[in-house]
Amino acid sequence: MSDHPPTVSAPQRAPERPLIDVRNLTVRYSISRTGQTLTAVENVNLTIEAGEFVTVLGPSGCGKTTVMNVIAGLVRATEGEVLVDGVPVDGPSPDRAVVFQDYALLPWRTVFDNVRFGVEMQKQYRGVDMHDKVQETIEIVGLKGFEKSYPRELSGGMQQRVGLARALVGGPRVLLMDEPLGAVDALTREVMRAELERIIQATGSTVVFITHSIEEAILLGDRIVVFKSHPGSVLEVHETNMSRPRSERGAQGDPRYIELRDHLWAALEREATDAVRARA
Repeated sequence: MSDHPPTVSAPQRAPERPLIDVRNLTVRYSISRTGQTLTAVENVNLTIEAGEFVTVLGPSGCGKTTVMNVIAGLVRATEGEVLVDGVPVDGPSPDRAVVFQDYALLPWRTVFDNVRFGVEMQKQYRGVDMHDKVQETIEIVGLKGFEKSYPRELSGGMQQRVGLARALVGGPRVLLMDEPLGAVDALTREVMRAELERIIQATGSTVVFITHSIEEAILLGDRIVVFKSHPGSVLEVHETNMSRPRSERGAQGDPRYIELRDHLWAALEREATDAVRARA
């Protein structure tokens, strides 16, 4: 008889589910003028973990925004589904906030009131004094002292900060950003990238960030998702594997940055060339 105790297998831990799970997503639109059906995206599969910053690249018209809008609950899937924390998305939710390129601020409202608008329509905050939370969020995005200013009195970068604060004030788990820095100048864009990285680290939000800039995708993303078009689908996904914080000047000497930049340029160039040939 053996003196050794019997070996007992450790219980298997169930794998943690991703925060966002895009499963076999297809979206089609009917074009009433022609009677044709347009497939915007087809069989898209993607998972995003809680706390990840995922950047999305691809040529215009490849369906990036369509996928983001399905996650936001603004567009319905034709086939497949999107789950957030295991629950199928069937409409908008305060847990998912959207930041658009054009700011979409209310010109008759001050900075403070524009940010407060982010919680005014949410049932859980009705009757709750949100003054301190609004003020705290304004300070997080670096706009302390501008609470009483109107959008027309702000620069483009400052207006984008207001839009970001309005999205963050309700404490969403997911922040969906569609080319949010596309309308600002190059210098402001670089400053805003660094600020955005700081803000996201402070809030712990999970981010899906659409951009046409390869450099921006690398500098901000934990992972980069590259889309192809006609119809839109995921072409490839890359881990950035670079330490934070990141700056464009600091990253230019990083071999990983150079490797990713060159690869992504080549992949998108091939995709653009193939798209032109397909239309010829």
